[in-house]
Amino acid sequence: MQLNDMLKILITCLLFILIWWLLTQGIRKISSNRAGSGFQRRGGWSIGLFIVGAVPLGFSLYTEIFDERLDANIGLGLAMLFVWAYCVILLCAALVIWGRYVYKRDRKK
Repeated sequence: MQLNDMLKILITCLLFILIWWLLTQGIRKISSNRAGSGFQRRGGWSIGLFIVGAVPLGFSLYTEIFDERLDANIGLGLAMLFVWAYCVILLCAALVIWGRYVYKRDRKK
């Protein structure tokens, strides 16, 4: 087990949680501005988005700790590549949602 790989996995996990939190808070802000549309309906989607990103992270962490391979670990690389691409997609969605919120808030003033 290399500390460098473990550090990459943990930093990716923290970034994923931060991006997911930003997305969830943005959806909550937009939902609170509309009448009759609450965050409760989108809570299941939020949990689903979190699980889709957390499962590959958990797999990569598990294989890094317990799998002693001398050759390349292709599964670890694919899991990390998927999570990084998923984080970029979630970050773009969070930026669009927060941009909509700021635009609508400034337009009201």
